[in-house]
Amino acid sequence: MALAASRLFGPVLASAAEGFWLLDAPISRTKLLRSRLVGAVLAAFLGGAVVGALISALTGSGLIEVLVWAGATALSAAASVAFAAAQQGVERHVLTRVAAYVFGLLGLGALLSVVGVAAGWFNLSLSDNVGIELGVIMMVASALVLLVSAVLAARRLSQIRRARLLSGGALVSGISGAFFALDIGLARDIVVERRAIERGHVHPKRGKGLGLEALIWREWQRLWRFPQPLLVLAGTIVVPYAADALGMSTLTPVFAALAGAMIPLLGGLRVLTRTGGLARCLPFSLARIKLASIAVPAILAGAWAALTSAAYLGFGDGAVDRTVPEAALMATAAAAGGLLAAVRWTQAKGVDFGAPMVASQAGAFPPGLVTNLFRGFDVCLLTTAPMLLGFSPFWSLAIAGIAAMILLNSMDAETLRARQAEQQKQLEAQKKQRAEAATAAKQRKR
Repeated sequence: MALAASRLFGPVLASAAEGFWLLDAPISRTKLLRSRLVGAVLAAFLGGAVVGALISALTGSGLIEVLVWAGATALSAAASVAFAAAQQGVERHVLTRVAAYVFGLLGLGALLSVVGVAAGWFNLSLSDNVGIELGVIMMVASALVLLVSAVLAARRLSQIRRARLLSGGALVSGISGAFFALDIGLARDIVVERRAIERGHVHPKRGKGLGLEALIWREWQRLWRFPQPLLVLAGTIVVPYAADALGMSTLTPVFAALAGAMIPLLGGLRVLTRTGGLARCLPFSLARIKLASIAVPAILAGAWAALTSAAYLGFGDGAVDRTVPEAALMATAAAAGGLLAAVRWTQAKGVDFGAPMVASQAGAFPPGLVTNLFRGFDVCLLTTAPMLLGFSPFWSLAIAGIAAMILLNSMDAETLRARQAEQQKQLEAQKKQRAEAATAAKQRKR
């Protein structure tokens, strides 16, 4: 997380005002940016300590082991930020990206080892003090990396380009504004735009097919052009297995549906639902456009359900034994819940600040400001609630079908309002025609 955030924001950054006034002045850029570097490293240190202490405490570790792993994760996070800052000074980000993928694979391997030990597939045969020993080794290695990277980053502060500093500051300002409005979708759009700007350009490719087939083919092309969401989706396959291995078999469908939400794969749906003019240019109804946009994610959701079906058979401590057909239905229902939750989150409209405000003790706020945070989670919980309560997965599939009919319908709120206004205009025109006809009839009688 520290490496990903550092590569996204900088980690050293400056605001637009500082870029136009201070960075052009004949002053030392190192003195101006040194405090930013120290602040980023300290923030990563504190965040890593909290996360490390929380995870080690939740796994039942002792006090000494909790303290050791809190220090290890704190130093490793700080070292990651310092390393990214050192790479930023020479405009190199390949090593930072590679390190982020390496640590992601290590985390995935740790989850797989937990599943394997809980299932009895293998035994690691580790000593009781191995956690403390690994934590101390990690602390020493992270401290060395932190020391070397901090020195290099401090020396290279004057080499960071102003465009890089201002882009990170603008990104922070945009994301902070989106979170101030509680619009997480807008924050994701800002991040996606930043990645597109970094990439610059791509080679155009000709589409295939006619009608809705062309839209489906474009979704395949978009996926092959940017396959990173496939890696994330492949990594989430281990989530239901880990939940069952850790003794949370009852909550496995909920965790699986949340992990299987395919929000990164629904970029086309977000563009077509947020841009009404573009959707009206296509000779199809909005419902058919939505179906074409989610065709590729639906296929991937089916494959994801097939690969996670074995997690519901029960193999961990406290697991519930189920038959193969029941496990397959539960996996299908969880995948459908995750897909529909992503559809609900993706096509949700932004907060309307022009609507009448709701009075509260905290002040006035738009009615959709708070509910915007729960969009997507409501569909996920509603779909998996029957399985969570011990009912048959057929009920979850039925709820998923009803949710799909509502979410993929072309009659959204704006369309209903527009159609109502059009009908009102037609009604007024008919009344006017009848009044004119009645007046003309009276004049003929006279």
